Amino acid sequence: MAKSVLGRGTARARVLEAALAQFAEHGVSGTTLQMIADSIGVGKASVYYQFHSKEEIVAAAAQPMFDDMARVVTIAEAVPDPETRREITISGFIEFSVRHRRLAAVLAGDPVLESLVQSRPDLTDIKDRFTNLLLGGGHGPAGRVVISMVTSGIFAAVTDRSLGDVSDEVLHRTLLEVAQQLTRTTSYFE
Repeated sequence: MAKSVLGRGTARARVLEAALAQFAEHGVSGTTLQMIADSIGVGKASVYYQFHSKEEIVAAAAQPMFDDMARVVTIAEAVPDPETRREITISGFIEFSVRHRRLAAVLAGDPVLESLVQSRPDLTDIKDRFTNLLLGGGHGPAGRVVISMVTSGIFAAVTDRSLGDVSDEVLHRTLLEVAQQLTRTTSYFE
């Protein structure tokens, strides 16, 4: 077999892309490193050279989404007004959810991703801070219900395969308008 002339970064990107395609078809749990290797025509050792486990692949694939979440949290936490923080957080959530809609659809509810978040204090911290920003300081039942509806609705829309033909721009704009309407009543967050 001829030696690849691709650099490590390129090979790593190819493995990630192939893994996402396999995850989309078979789920994370149903995908093996061998399946990923076969899909790009390399040996399993070549995949293992880039990533030592399927969990590492999931972590690498999800990292840009977590980086975006961390940026939103940093920006929102710098704002003193709770309502404005919540608006920034929701807007940011919509933006990065739409940007990563393919990834979100592939990893939605996957136990490997859930385990990854639980095993990494940095990810748990950013997720908790993000949730607190959404609630705007108010943790009452009504506010939690509204935020659950909004975030679940956003996530459902970006992962809905029947909306695959909807442009990112239209999806983003529509989600933002609806989320703003649902969170406009601040009495839910007191």
